[in-house]
Amino acid sequence: MVFADWMAIVIVLGCITLGVFVGFGSGLKFFTGGIFGFIISIVVCGLFGTVFLDVGFIGDLLKKLSDCWAGNEFLTNMHLEVIIYYIILFVIVQILRVILVLIITKFLEADNFISKLLNKVLGAALFLFIGVLISLLILKIIGWVGGETAANLHDALKGSLFHLEDLFTNISNWMP
Repeated sequence: MVFADWMAIVIVLGCITLGVFVGFGSGLKFFTGGIFGFIISIVVCGLFGTVFLDVGFIGDLLKKLSDCWAGNEFLTNMHLEVIIYYIILFVIVQILRVILVLIITKFLEADNFISKLLNKVLGAALFLFIGVLISLLILKIIGWVGGETAANLHDALKGSLFHLEDLFTNISNWMP
C-alpha cells in the first residue's frame, strides 16, 4: 500500500464519521440550501426541462405564447416563451426542493430510534458520496493542470492497492 491508499482510507473514514455526527437531515439542509440549492435547481431544470419542452399541453402552451409576439422578430428569435418556461420551472423546482427537504429533515430528525438510526446511516452515506465526488473533482482538476503536477501524482499513485493510478488516468484522461 502506498501513502495515497492510506489517505483514501482516512478520507472515507473521515467522511463517514462526519456524516454520522452531522446526520442526513442537517447535511441535506446544508447541501440544498443557499447557492447549492440554486445550482441543484438549475441542473434539475436543465435535465428535466428539455424533456417536457415539446410534450403535450406544455408544447401547445408555448406555441400559443410564441404566437402572441409573432410579428416581433426580436422576441421570436430570442424564444421568449422558452425563457418564461424555464423561469416558471425554476420557481416550481425551488418550491418542491424546499418542501421535500423540509419533509425529509422533519422525518429524520424525529425523536425515535428508527429515525435517528436512519438519519445517522444516511448521513454517513451522504457525506461519503460528497467526499468521493470532491476527491474525483480534485483528481480531474490535477489532470487538467497536467505537467509536472500530474506526473508527480501519477508516480505517487503507482502500486496503489485500490488502483488509484488507474482511476486518475481514466478520470483525467492524462497519460504519462
